Amino acid sequence: MVDRLRELQASSPDIEASAVVSVDGLSIASALPQGVEEDRVSAMSAAMLSSVNESHQSWGAVHLNRFILKGKKDMLSLCR
Repeated sequence: MVDRLRELQASSPDIEASAVVSVDGLSIASALPQGVEEDRVSAMSAAMLSSVNESHQSWGAVHLNRFILKGKKDMLSLCR
């Protein structure tokens, strides 16, 4: 799986890091830059997914099971 994540990153200069994380915040596989804490990324990703799901449920939207985080230095967006 790590090889697939690295292939994904190599396919686009816009992808700097990638990870597969369980809803509990456990890292399944990752291809993160050196110095980035895998456990911290995993925990924060699970927290973001939980928060987005709570927000979606408050207005009757479907439950999310994945998201893509896109960002620039001064702006981040969460995409379904």
